[in-house]
Amino acid sequence: MSDDPHLRDVYHRWIRIMNKLNESEKIPRNYGIHILMTPSEVHILQAIGKNPGCNIRTLSELVGITPGAASQQVTRLTNRGLVTKKRGVKNEKEVFLSLTPLGEEAFNNHETVHEMIYQRIVDRIGPLRDDEINTLNRVFRAMESVYDERLREVREELSKHVTPDTSRVQKDNRS
Repeated sequence: MSDDPHLRDVYHRWIRIMNKLNESEKIPRNYGIHILMTPSEVHILQAIGKNPGCNIRTLSELVGITPGAASQQVTRLTNRGLVTKKRGVKNEKEVFLSLTPLGEEAFNNHETVHEMIYQRIVDRIGPLRDDEINTLNRVFRAMESVYDERLREVREELSKHVTPDTSRVQKDNRS
């Protein structure tokens, strides 16, 4: 196992960025519709806005959350008048999602914010050569893969220790 101090520094910077993003996720914002939404809520709108007619499973894959979490978010956004659900004709269990006009407005305003953030990053990085872009993609693919793997491990471990009826962690009685 190699321990490159430069790579370790990149990893620690990545952890700091993730911590800042986690902190940012807690702060509700107004996306021009006078309804405060968290970034995770508006990212659900973004995924639906870019993939109209998607279902809960597709939505969960697009945003990287469980189908249960996606369903809860969609229910909240539906109750707030931002998302509509339409039952399938062939399969009534299937639900197709779309944005309401109010949801479209929040989505469009959020897209403007994303573009502004993207431009700030691009301006600070400056031009990149193809090999630099390929390296960045390789690094981010590896990080995403490791975190996908870690999420599966943590969820699996948690499922062994949580009782479904109480959602409380059971004590491990090993001596």
